[in-house]
Amino acid sequence: MILLLIAICFVGCDKTPDPAPEPKEKPMGEAGTWGIYIYLCGSNLETKMGAAGKNIDELLGADIPDNVSVVLQTGGAAKWRKHDIPNDGICRFEVADGKLNLIEKLPQANMGAEQTFADFLEYCVKNRPAEKMCAIVWDHGGGSLNGVANDENFNFDALSLSEMDGALKQTKAQMTDRFELFGFDACLMATYETADMLEPYARYMLASEEIEPSGGWDYAALIGAIAEDKSISGGELCKIVANSYFNKCKDNDKDATATLSALDFSAFGKLRQAFEAVTLKMKEDAVSTKGVQQVAQSAKLSQKYGGTTDMEGYSNLIDLGHFAENFTACEEAKDLAAALNDAVICNVFGKEKSQSRGLSFFYPLHYDSKQLQQYFDGICPSETYEEYLNFVYSNIPADPIKFADSGSEREDGSFGIKLDESSIDYVLSYDFDLVEFAMLDKGENLEYIDLAYSRFGRDNDILGSWKDLDCHSNFRGIWITLNGCKLYVTPIETTAEYVIYTAPIILNGRRTNLRFAYIWDETFEMGGYYKILGAWNGIDPVTGMSDKELTMLKPTDFIQVEYPYLKVHYYAVGESFAVGDVAPSQRTVDVPVGENGYEVYEDPLGSDAFDSQFYVYQFVVTDIFGVEHYSDAAILRMNKTYDELKNHPLEDGEYAADIVGLMPMDGESIMNA
Repeated sequence: MILLLIAICFVGCDKTPDPAPEPKEKPMGEAGTWGIYIYLCGSNLETKMGAAGKNIDELLGADIPDNVSVVLQTGGAAKWRKHDIPNDGICRFEVADGKLNLIEKLPQANMGAEQTFADFLEYCVKNRPAEKMCAIVWDHGGGSLNGVANDENFNFDALSLSEMDGALKQTKAQMTDRFELFGFDACLMATYETADMLEPYARYMLASEEIEPSGGWDYAALIGAIAEDKSISGGELCKIVANSYFNKCKDNDKDATATLSALDFSAFGKLRQAFEAVTLKMKEDAVSTKGVQQVAQSAKLSQKYGGTTDMEGYSNLIDLGHFAENFTACEEAKDLAAALNDAVICNVFGKEKSQSRGLSFFYPLHYDSKQLQQYFDGICPSETYEEYLNFVYSNIPADPIKFADSGSEREDGSFGIKLDESSIDYVLSYDFDLVEFAMLDKGENLEYIDLAYSRFGRDNDILGSWKDLDCHSNFRGIWITLNGCKLYVTPIETTAEYVIYTAPIILNGRRTNLRFAYIWDETFEMGGYYKILGAWNGIDPVTGMSDKELTMLKPTDFIQVEYPYLKVHYYAVGESFAVGDVAPSQRTVDVPVGENGYEVYEDPLGSDAFDSQFYVYQFVVTDIFGVEHYSDAAILRMNKTYDELKNHPLEDGEYAADIVGLMPMDGESIMNA
């Protein structure tokens, strides 16, 4: 493997924004005063972990100067664990002299409702105005589509971008100024769509592209920065909060995927123009399938955030700047990357989010018609971009991927496929699914056979690329494991520095997803190493709420790996077999604790599960619309033992199994057969 340098942990926030033009607004308070208004929707983060209370503790421990007014509104949690905060109503508090002083208690209301948010903001600007005002929304965040502040008492309803816009319009009518800073202490809210909505109402935005681990921002650092310099600008305050947040993540060993970035809205006009120019070019080129493919390939190669699989859910958020850099076929994309760099004045990120440029945007790598319609209904910030998406996804061909060879054995003993030439501009990627199977029972005269299929997951270790019409397997008889137990893995992000994977596990009795990365590093014998990032619950399929916390594995944890599992009864029909009863379920295997706790590493097949020597190998071709197409399948029988592979790993192009049969699949996944 070629060594590729790993990016430094974070980009220091030392870029000074261009001087803002002479403001037309009139400050609403005396010079040197600050108003900090925190919309604290406790949600299940407070009910289960007391997370909101911990941030309140940081505020209570801070030495708040006289020029700073801190107002909290609490609500949205079924239970508040500290500070005697009631859960049967909305409460407003002022933080002063190390105390949480109740201003008023209001009737129960939905913190995910536009009017509740508007009432809070209007109260603050009317009763606690300041020269510089900072509004912060605290809770879960779900990105452009799913909003922020999920109220646990109202079915986890959230503030959508359009609802926030409505609340801010109401508030603006009561103001002579803009908010100096608008922040989201929540996951996934540093999006272009969020910024486009917020631009008329604030000078700076501070938010995270990725989920926010480690208890959110450091509020003591926020107050301390204002106490030290009462004339501090919103931009300089963003830098201090971002760096203190990242240090907080490092202290908890959760910095690998942490992000936080600040946007200067005085530069947003040029960014908007550049975005419009790129999307116009995309729209013009969409008449050619090749043009759509270039966009899809650029998006696939870009940094991703939130959920990216069926198990985790789909956020469909990719980094705007990284996309622009990858979109080399579009000359206008250079201006977009430059405009974003000018607008983002502060950007911190971990090693496994090294391509973060400060803002993400919605792009449907996984196509869902309902999700796309939701985006069109008041979220999409650009008419041109909406026209592009609408044109592309309203004109998906019935059969864009055609197999010239849907699966055959090659001369070298590998399994290969070949696509028809008409498919070349529709191909986005090649992967393969691997399934272990074993015979459970059979009739004496083979009048029936009962087989069990256990899916090990998906990988992209094949010989060939999306540019080729022809590719074949590179089956070397190894798989990714947790302490030797095979994982049901899905690669979710591939960059020059690392590959990030996800795998379903059961952690202390609760289902979640293990996230880990393979770091390319030629100083290691295998060309790199695996690093566990943590367990993440993903996106709630009903509410769209993204889990905020990465849970680190401990030696005391009880972990089971989980696989999709299928029992199939085949019965004889003449000289062939037909499918009878099918019983899908989940299969689990207990993971032993090793001397070093839990580790991810590659291990030869044949060491666990059924002790089976048989596997089913199937190619998956993903097209430029995010639709998957399945080849026929090959039945493989191992020709190497576990010990042989352990002692003498195979090189690329050497095969650990023989093809003993082919299975026509008629375009179906083996797990759906």
